[in-house]
Amino acid sequence: MNWIQRGTAHVLGHDVPHDGAVMAFDIVLSRSTNPDELIPHLFAELDPGLAGRIRPGDLIVAGRNFLAGKAHNAGIIAMKALGLGILCESMSVRAFQGVVALAVPALVSCHGIADALSDGDEIEVDYANGTVTRCATGEIRHYPPLAPEIRAMIGNGGMRGALLAHLRAHPELGQPHAG
Repeated sequence: MNWIQRGTAHVLGHDVPHDGAVMAFDIVLSRSTNPDELIPHLFAELDPGLAGRIRPGDLIVAGRNFLAGKAHNAGIIAMKALGLGILCESMSVRAFQGVVALAVPALVSCHGIADALSDGDEIEVDYANGTVTRCATGEIRHYPPLAPEIRAMIGNGGMRGALLAHLRAHPELGQPHAG
């Protein structure tokens, strides 16, 4: 996986809940996991025009408490399908688990990022080194990078991919236990 991503920043602010902001609540309740059904509803209640501005590879920038509330994954599934990355000041452990499990690259301890960038900025993120560069000015900001273990899981395609890679490396684990 390429740990450098370049795209447009879409700045959302603080305390953005999953249900009712990242994904419409009725869509969450439908329990759909089909990205084609989810993508049109991504951020629709937060900013109805945002889905039309997002391009594959763009970056979602948020302040504190991104993906707040219940740990649903519909919005994360849609973000993954679009190849989006996430930069935020904070998110809950459960939200981060969902992001990693679904293999969405994210830097989640970016103090001041929501105020440092403007909506529409072209940025380049290096997840392995924790740098965010504003392309127009060359300004570089430094944040804690993704840990190697987290990069490995995301690089394998998330939780399912990491499990499959582990089973391939240890075929004896796939055999019935005699006993």
